[in-house]
Amino acid sequence: MSTTDSVFHYVYGLPPPTTSKRKEPMQILAVGISRSATESLREALHILGFNHTFHGFDTILPPSSLEAIYELLQKKYNKAPKHGETNKLTAEDFDTVLSDCVGVSDLLAAEFAPELISAYPKAKVILNTRHDLDSWYKSMEQTMGYFDKNPKDWDWLKSWFNADLFWIRQTMCRTMMPRFFRGSFAANGKWVYQQHVAMVRGIGLPPDRLLEWSVEDGWGPLCEFLNKDVPQEEFPVGNPPKAWAERIAVTMQGHHERALRNMGIFGAVLVVTALVLGMFILK
Repeated sequence: MSTTDSVFHYVYGLPPPTTSKRKEPMQILAVGISRSATESLREALHILGFNHTFHGFDTILPPSSLEAIYELLQKKYNKAPKHGETNKLTAEDFDTVLSDCVGVSDLLAAEFAPELISAYPKAKVILNTRHDLDSWYKSMEQTMGYFDKNPKDWDWLKSWFNADLFWIRQTMCRTMMPRFFRGSFAANGKWVYQQHVAMVRGIGLPPDRLLEWSVEDGWGPLCEFLNKDVPQEEFPVGNPPKAWAERIAVTMQGHHERALRNMGIFGAVLVVTALVLGMFILK
């Protein structure tokens, strides 16, 4: 760990997970990129009994896992492999975030798809996709595009006064999004999507371990792949961009309010300190 990262973890450390010891085996890796029916799929997996399946909302609402995810990203991109080592990330590494989950989906699963597939060799893999690439891009732009830009000016300043905002900026805006989308989702989103799908296919998993699935396919192929009976209820409706934005806005409002409070306290301390020093100097 770099000296800078050590300082970040010391100053902005979030409460650690209650446990990193896995109780149930990892069973599902849904490695499609965000806005590929990840929320619908997660809810469907819960209905089928795969509970709990990690989703992006577990990352942001609240962002307690972001610090640990940042460590995974640093190990993936900055850690030199040991002699004879083929995979820098193991199940033990991922269990710092996923120990209480039997499934994982959304951008975390996509970002670490090859590493997760290797780390959990018995887990089944779902490559959830969108048929219309332009529709996927627009949906991402209206949602995850929020994290495609490193906060500037006032929001940047506030992020230094709240640990949750800090790790959202450090992990999502400065590391995960630019790493996954090769610098910019806006510029590279479509070809990265196509490359990601090709990469997962190219791993060469057997048919009994890999399912390519789209939400239009519904229950049938999913239940057959997972050896589950088809539920009587309708397939879950996902997470439209407007609902996503409203959900994120409520959470971010709380982070910003706490940041402003901390800024006020910090400013008051500076003023009092300056007054006290001024009194000593005048004496």
